[in-house]
Amino acid sequence: MSVTEIKAAVLAVCVVSAAKSLIGQTAGSVKMKDQLRLILDILLALVITAPFVSGFAGFELPEIGAYKLTDYDYSQELCDRALAEQTAANVCDILAEQLAAAGIDCGKISAEVNILSDGSISISRVTVNTEDTEGAAEVIHNTLGAETEVVNEGTW
Repeated sequence: MSVTEIKAAVLAVCVVSAAKSLIGQTAGSVKMKDQLRLILDILLALVITAPFVSGFAGFELPEIGAYKLTDYDYSQELCDRALAEQTAANVCDILAEQLAAAGIDCGKISAEVNILSDGSISISRVTVNTEDTEGAAEVIHNTLGAETEVVNEGTW
């Protein structure tokens, strides 16, 4: 709504209010005084609501199909990444406990965790830093399965 439209609306309200007041004062004993007041009240209500009604005439709701759900895809990607990191940390903690229980010294363990499209978790590779590569590989294969690749980062 522009400034000129606001000024016109205020002027119209003032004119109708002044007319209503003058007619109320001059028509003291006229039979149709109540009908005149009703007509002027309706006219005043129309003048007051006209700017708002004209503003709503151009109002449209946006189409739902016009928006993409990229925010949801990004949120799902962040969630999957956080889940993979937490799963890798948990797997490394469990493997460190099992290697220690087997008497194998291990300096560093890292796991490569993948979240597949169906929501399943795959641990494809475990990297260890130990002198007993065969013993560590046996413990890891017994825990995670023979398809998990075990890579020794080097001796310490």
